[in-house]
Parts: sequence; structure tokens; C-alpha cells
Amino acid sequence: MDAPQATIRRGWTLVCAGALVAALVLALAEALAGGSEATLAWVDAAAAAVAAALLVLAATGRPASAWLVAAAIAPVTYLVLSTAPTAVTRELMASSRLGVSVAAAGAYLMAAAPLGLRQQYGLCCACLGVSAAFFLLWEPPPPKPLPIVRPLVHLKDSLLAKMPGWTGEHQKLPEAIEKALGADEYLNANFASPDGRDRVLVFVTYNANAWSNIPHVPWVCMTQSGYRLVTKRQDAMQHPSKSGKEIEPNVILFKPGPGMPPEHALMFQYFNVGGQYVYHRDLARIMATSGAIGRKGSFLSQTQVAVYFSPSEGQDPLAKGSRAYQIGLEFLNAVIPLLEREHYPALGGTEGG
Repeated sequence: MDAPQATIRRGWTLVCAGALVAALVLALAEALAGGSEATLAWVDAAAAAVAAALLVLAATGRPASAWLVAAAIAPVTYLVLSTAPTAVTRELMASSRLGVSVAAAGAYLMAAAPLGLRQQYGLCCACLGVSAAFFLLWEPPPPKPLPIVRPLVHLKDSLLAKMPGWTGEHQKLPEAIEKALGADEYLNANFASPDGRDRVLVFVTYNANAWSNIPHVPWVCMTQSGYRLVTKRQDAMQHPSKSGKEIEPNVILFKPGPGMPPEHALMFQYFNVGGQYVYHRDLARIMATSGAIGRKGSFLSQTQVAVYFSPSEGQDPLAKGSRAYQIGLEFLNAVIPLLEREHYPALGGTEGG
């Protein structure tokens, strides 16, 4: 290897070592903070320290430096695999640790590139293959199921107490639909405004086990019942009882299909996985099955607030100032704190809703 190439490789090696030092600091910060992830954080810190030491030694130009670079593949790969599951929660510390680990892995690939077809490069490829197989075959331990604190049917009465003049009844679903739904608890409540002009459906499901499937989603079930999906977007809204916290539900507009009553539906919908608000179904599934959620137990819940209205009102229902939109927000602002305070189990300070 000529001098310029050696300098480039040494530079990338030092960059990787620097990223590993950052990973070491972040892992130590989480380990010293304690909690259920402390043990894993200590192991991560040890891996980052070992990898950084190997690469610093390699950068000194010792005769066995190629073997030192090759040996660093194991702890570098481990750091990425160990930080990826928790990063799906999108918490700042977890995301930062994954970002630093990925940066270290990227710099490592540049540092290891000059190994070419030498035997050390073969060792790197073998380590990556073993790591990939582990990642594909590993199954995380299931989260501890958390029973609901208070049955969801009581949510109807709590909502009526917050919505003066409104009336509402919980309607039991047919047995076949209950079986397909697979929920441990559910609320299916129809509400009517004092003047009978507005109708709102509040549908909430709860599974004590976050690994439960998510078969019942409105953009599937509503279309199967004859409605046409017009649009689906995500709107940020201020949490009704927690200052500075935002929720981003799906906002979905449905129109009736042929032969149906001319009544449109504007729906607000989101998932809650172990206390984390999620609007994307696939992300909710990943969070539920990756082991990222459930370190202290977990649950899976889905909330839908649908406002049914006549198109003769002449308003754009998707406009945030429209009557339908404001009614939906009013119900959502009442539902979220009630679920947090009265129904969902506490998860040691994590957010609910």
C-alpha cells in the first residue's frame, strides 16, 4: 500500500474510532442512568471501547494492523444490531445511539476497504454474514402483557360527562366481527348531538399483549363496508393535557359508495403501542414485535373518532375550521386524557394515550 492510500485508510480508521468513542459516551450515559436497559448499555459501552482501542492501535501502523481492523468488525456490527431495536421508539437517546453506531459502521467500511481480497477481508465478510443471519433469525422476548385498568365500556359514560347534552350508547359487535377483531377490550359507541344534527362514532380497541395483530383498520374495514377512501393525511395536534407534547393522528375522509345514504365520514385515527403514539400501521407492528417496546410490559390500542355529516353543509371537512373537523377534535381532546388517566396501565413514566 502506497503512502497516500495508507494515509486515507488511517484517516478513516481514526474517524471510526472517534465515532466509537461517541458511542461509548452515549452508552455510559444510559448505563449510569440505570433502568431496565442499563445492563445492555454496559455491554454496548464495552463493545465500543474494544472496537475503538483496536482501531487506534491499527492507525499506529503496527505490522498486524490489518488483523486489528478485521477484528473490529465484531463489536462494530454488534453496536448497530443492539441499538437498532430500541431506536424504533424514536426517543432521543435511542435514536442518537443508533445514529452514532451507523456512522461508526460506515467509517469502518471505508477503513476496511483496502483489505481487498486478503484473508482479513474474508473474515469481515464472514462476521457480516453471521450477523445478518442472527438478525434474521433472532426473536426478541415477548413483552409482558398488561391488562387494562378499567374496562373500555366505561369510557362512554366518562365521555358523556364531558360532552353536555350529547347522548350515546355502546353497541356490541357481532360475534364474527369480535373474533376477527381479536381485541381483549373494545368500545363501539355512537353519540348524537343535542339537536340531533351530528353523529360521532368512537371506536377504541385494547390488547394486553402488544404482539397482537392489527387486522382492523378503517381504510380497510370502511372500504369493505361500501365507503370510498377520498384522502388520508397526518395532522399534528397539541396533546390536550400535556404541554409541549404533540400527537399526529391519521385524518381520513370517506364518501359513501353507490346505494349508500349520502353521509360522509371524517375520521381521526391512531395507534398506541406501549405508550407511544403511532399513525403508521407497519411502524406499530415493528414497534410491537422488535422488542423496542415492552421492557416494562406493553399493550396495543387503537382509537378512531369518526364524524358523520351531510355534504349539503358546503364546508370542506378537511379544513381545520370546519364543523366536522372541530367536532372530531373536541371528542379526541376528551378521549385521550380519559384513556390515559382511567384506562391505560402506567408504564413507569412513559406516555400513554
